[in-house]
Amino acid sequence: MIQSLDRGLEILFILSEHKSKGVTELANDLQVNKSTVFRLLETMEKRGLIQQDERTAKYRLGIGVLQISDGLVRNLDIISLSRPIMKQLMDSTKESVHLCTFSSDKVYVVDQVKSNYAMKVSAAIGQDEPIHCSSVGKCILAYLPEERIERILNETEFIPYTKKTKTTKEAIQKELAEIRAGGYAIDDEELSEGVRCLAAPIYNHRGEVKNCIGISGPSLRICLDNIDFYIDKIKAAADSISYSIGYRNSR
Repeated sequence: MIQSLDRGLEILFILSEHKSKGVTELANDLQVNKSTVFRLLETMEKRGLIQQDERTAKYRLGIGVLQISDGLVRNLDIISLSRPIMKQLMDSTKESVHLCTFSSDKVYVVDQVKSNYAMKVSAAIGQDEPIHCSSVGKCILAYLPEERIERILNETEFIPYTKKTKTTKEAIQKELAEIRAGGYAIDDEELSEGVRCLAAPIYNHRGEVKNCIGISGPSLRICLDNIDFYIDKIKAAADSISYSIGYRNSR
């Protein structure tokens, strides 16, 4: 282990937990002399990782740390990170699992793990899901800013795919509130007769929902008597993916 590098990293971790600290405080924390700390601070300041407050002469994290964290977020591959969790969810529920994303006011399927059952529900990668009656569409819609929800609903054609499809703005708005309260969405044979689907939101590091995970299967297997089992499983999977992409706040 490179001692000077380790000490520099320890300074960053210390400053991440405190608003600011002076040279003497950091020297005491690291149990080294002040001249050693000063050299480390000088190097990190040149890299923009820390900055000194001119008024107090204390040090705090610099903009360089934010640039690094943004780079990490940009390079996160949510499909690769989600795939093992999706596979576990399929193994535990035996139903097909879908990963969906929001783009240009539509919700698209970007990955799936298919059920091993002969009778299963599958989706085509890249297909968009009706936002007013699919579980994944309603799930993401529920967590958008209110003004965007309003605009999307005003522009949506509420096509009645089945006799259970909700076809009014008011009915959808009521359901979106229920989704936010419960933390999951359901398509109760609203898109396809005989098919029931569930979805749960995936939160990013900013607490935004731009993705969700869904499970789909015949309503004979995903029935109202055992629905709580599937709800618990999909919410746990969504929480795991959210954590893997940087979400840390409690809901």
